[in-house]
Amino acid sequence: MNRLRQYVVEYRPIGLCAGGLMWLIWIVSSALGTGNLDRNGQVIGTDHTAFHTAALLLLEGRGDALFDYPHLQAFRAEQERITGSPGFSDPYRNPPFYALPYESTARLPYLLSFALWAGIGLLALVAGLYLIRGRKIFWPLLWSLSFYPVFAVVSFGQNTLLSVGIFGLVYRCLVSERRFFAGLAAGFLLFKPQLLMGLGVWWLLSWRKYWPSLLGICVTAGFFAGLSLWLLPDESRTWVQRLPDIARYDAFEFFNLHNSRGFGDLLTGNREIGIYVGLAGLMLSLVWFTGFWARHRQDATLMFAAALLTTLWGSPHTMTYEWALAILPAILLWDHRPLRRGTWLLIFAICWAALFLSTPLAKAQLTLMGVAIQLSVPCLALAIWRIGRELRQ
Repeated sequence: MNRLRQYVVEYRPIGLCAGGLMWLIWIVSSALGTGNLDRNGQVIGTDHTAFHTAALLLLEGRGDALFDYPHLQAFRAEQERITGSPGFSDPYRNPPFYALPYESTARLPYLLSFALWAGIGLLALVAGLYLIRGRKIFWPLLWSLSFYPVFAVVSFGQNTLLSVGIFGLVYRCLVSERRFFAGLAAGFLLFKPQLLMGLGVWWLLSWRKYWPSLLGICVTAGFFAGLSLWLLPDESRTWVQRLPDIARYDAFEFFNLHNSRGFGDLLTGNREIGIYVGLAGLMLSLVWFTGFWARHRQDATLMFAAALLTTLWGSPHTMTYEWALAILPAILLWDHRPLRRGTWLLIFAICWAALFLSTPLAKAQLTLMGVAIQLSVPCLALAIWRIGRELRQ
């Protein structure tokens, strides 16, 4: 084990070089493309098209097209027009209020809108790191940018870095004993409700202490519900009515799904089995978290880190880019338990490599065999188990 740690220390600059090369290849490929497509004919910032299209349709008074599942004919037609890619489709599934901020850039050319929101996301990353660690964020930021899920957030056109900033604010409120404000901040994660799983379970288990946080979430939820019904009444009612169809939507690339559900689905090629494996993984993660809570409930920093890890591994919808949130528990463990940094370094290196390699390996296995082992899922489970074991000592 000591020899392996030494190898990690000696060769860790390779990680930064690999991360830098990853960004360089993407930037060059995007620059050599035509229109809104990269050199390989893929839409640049693919997932941003969902938010951009939804905002544009709302501005044009065509909000009924957002949630016309499963057909989405008008939505898809608008996406094809925007991207210039025939047959392209990336549906919008978030609550309708989340499309409102994107209206500010909806009239801009697509690539400019994508670039602006990518910049906002990177600023949120810096803010989240600052709220977690203060001014000493140069190396955490550099390593974060070399972490494949963070790269995926930007290159896919996703919004997870906004969540990094929100989680940073939640943590700062918690450690300063502003529990109600922690809940208010956490409520801003309702555009992806699954991200509240770990925090919600923690605060329910310790409800006598964290009832102000639960109240804060309810206040923010009420605010957004009222805002949606006021500004987007028809779209809000449609979203609620179509929520079962939206939740069942699974026409996405499962090799980007890094959780127990994705593991079961890719391994068997069966959606139903994947769902059952996902439920088993969810229960396993909750059991682990409950045991962790029993031992560390008085330590808000460790509980916050464990809540995030439980959410990421146990959630039924944890895509590659959502693992970008793992940088926050990594920093907290590094600073909060400095005597174990040798162990943390080894664990982080394994997780970094697993998430860097697992997606392309799974994609290659699917192409060759039709099924795949999502390497990251058992590696991350082992890492989380090991973290819990280390913190017992």
